[in-house]
Amino acid sequence: MPGRVTKFGLRGLGARRSAKPNPTQHHSNDLLGTSPMMPLEPEPTTPKTFAINSSRDMLEKLKREIEQLAGSIIRQEVIDHGLNAAMTAWHLTDWTWREIQGSIPRFRSLTASAGTPIRELKQFQEFVKKDCAELAYCEGIAVSTKYFTFSKPPVFSTKVTERFKISSDPIGKDGDATLNQFSPAGEIVSYTAQASELWITDGRSLTSAVEILEDAFQWWRKFIDEMSIS
Repeated sequence: MPGRVTKFGLRGLGARRSAKPNPTQHHSNDLLGTSPMMPLEPEPTTPKTFAINSSRDMLEKLKREIEQLAGSIIRQEVIDHGLNAAMTAWHLTDWTWREIQGSIPRFRSLTASAGTPIRELKQFQEFVKKDCAELAYCEGIAVSTKYFTFSKPPVFSTKVTERFKISSDPIGKDGDATLNQFSPAGEIVSYTAQASELWITDGRSLTSAVEILEDAFQWWRKFIDEMSIS
């Protein structure tokens, strides 16, 4: 319904909003010849990650994403959760590095694990990929979602197949009904047929993306525990 026309213009639907404050506009005090207002101190950086505040929080996020992938029966949801899990697994390099930087004991522990001092994020990421090959695949997926291309090894591609009909029946990695065990607490998590449709291939063989994501999670869980990251 169109807005009502007044002598001041169109009102109602799409009525004029209050003008936004102009940061370049002087205060009325300036017009009176008084001193201008002093600039405000910058506010402290506030969290922008919806209560995800630590590496441990990100690890739990990764666990939830894998569990959501495991229970999905809609093809696009399987793809979404698979991508999200891979990106979270790789972003954990940034989160853990930040917490290692603030702790001398963690730096010492990392040096002992790596066998050499690690002084910057890129060095840390190379160590992570060397120690957990599955995270190199996660890096490739995460970077490709942002830059559309990725040229570092390993050379691989992803594949989505549709060998199974839509079904919520649990299925193991090998296509049988065996339940697949996952998570540090030892719970049994069953995968739908559709969750087994994500693959990573090097051109010669196929590897289940779920298996790669699980291994990445288990590596991070062990590493975060060893680093005593809360």
